[in-house]
Amino acid sequence: MEYRDEAPTGKLDLVVDLNFRMDTSALYSDIVLPAATWYEKTDLNSTDLHTFVNPMQAAVPPSWESKCDWDIYKAVAKKVSELAKVHLPEPVRDVVMIPLQHDTPDEVTQPTVADWKAGECEPIPGKTMPKFRVVERDYTLLYERMVTLGPGVEENGVAAHGLKIPVADEYQALAREQGRKFNGRVYPSLEESREVADTILRLDPVTNGELAYRAFVEEEHKTGRPLTHLAEGTRSVKYTFADLIAQPRRVLTSPTWSASINKGRAYSPFTLNVEELIPWRTLTGRQHFYLDHELYLQWGEHLPTYKPRPDHTMLDETQMTEAEAQGRLMNYITPHGKWSIHSTYSENHRMMTLSRGDYPIWLNDKDAEELGIKDNDWVELFNDNGVFVQRCNVSARIPKGTVFVYHATERTVGIPISPLRGKRAGMNNSITRARLKPVLMAGGYAQFTYAFNYWGPTGVNRDTNVFVRKVESVEF
Repeated sequence: MEYRDEAPTGKLDLVVDLNFRMDTSALYSDIVLPAATWYEKTDLNSTDLHTFVNPMQAAVPPSWESKCDWDIYKAVAKKVSELAKVHLPEPVRDVVMIPLQHDTPDEVTQPTVADWKAGECEPIPGKTMPKFRVVERDYTLLYERMVTLGPGVEENGVAAHGLKIPVADEYQALAREQGRKFNGRVYPSLEESREVADTILRLDPVTNGELAYRAFVEEEHKTGRPLTHLAEGTRSVKYTFADLIAQPRRVLTSPTWSASINKGRAYSPFTLNVEELIPWRTLTGRQHFYLDHELYLQWGEHLPTYKPRPDHTMLDETQMTEAEAQGRLMNYITPHGKWSIHSTYSENHRMMTLSRGDYPIWLNDKDAEELGIKDNDWVELFNDNGVFVQRCNVSARIPKGTVFVYHATERTVGIPISPLRGKRAGMNNSITRARLKPVLMAGGYAQFTYAFNYWGPTGVNRDTNVFVRKVESVEF
């Protein structure tokens, strides 16, 4: 094999975006595939913030030419299969590199960070570098393989957090209930999005009590602790999509999560670790306060200690801008959106009645007075990373020396042309640094770290510096 250090650079030839709104990603795309919205498709939704599995149903058919995500993927797969009969009629073999997966023995047993490419350690697949597998691909069968669940699940089971759960009987039941014939054999069908949802529910231990029980059996083998009693009472429970539609359903207690929620108990993380003495998923099996690992030591993150804000010259984001600066250097903070962080459409009439219909720049009243800025004036923020232009909200609640913009605007709504740079101003994130420092982890995969960019518990960027100046007028 020939390894190339330098990757190709330049503009991407083709960017295809599956999207249901004309957001910033869509603006940069060559092709935008019209996706159905939340209430036009069948899907599942869940989160660790609550313990319910939420069904999404098509209250109305997809609008115009839009389709649900699954149907779009199927259409692409079917067309590739058709073209492959001409261009790739025979199977091809690829060598695939597989990274050492998170929360597995492969990852947690890495004591040092060494780069096999630099000769710092011996390249051993699966230990000091990624695993390698030879994969045979028959592109003429791509569509049929996409809409059927392959036999690997029946043979190998499902795996999570180092647990391997046998599911052969559930796989065979799915083949009987929603079978699709392919290559002379009946497989579980994934042709319709509802079949996909039911397959996920059948093969996940948090929605199938029998699999939760089997997962605890596997955990008992690992830990030597009696644990199956946690799933004994729900062993017969199996959720279907129809069950979720009928009434709200909570997930089941399972070792793939870390909480015991039996008998209506509220979710609290790590209760299984504390009460049942299941080891934490760490190298030692214990909670870590001090991390004796060279990567954490290198970045000064081995102890949770106070770290002062770095000097702005260390951040390397105002040096070029300083020559054109016509304002004051201030600290830039972007907390989560106060009104619309999780809103699909921030420009509808109801949303536009909030926060003056845009995402204002909040500024301390004394700072504003010194800069000649009044409430509702146009203000420009800029540094070496980018520029943002919006109206100002003057408030004594903002600390002096700080400029404050709520996170997650799109550059398509109310963003004018930058007077300083003569082009469309970016969204508020255009000012935060996007330069990532790759840190090579053992196994040959990279962890990307924001240099000197310390983030708060809610993703607040606290260490960006911007110049602030008043703008007399703007153009759109």
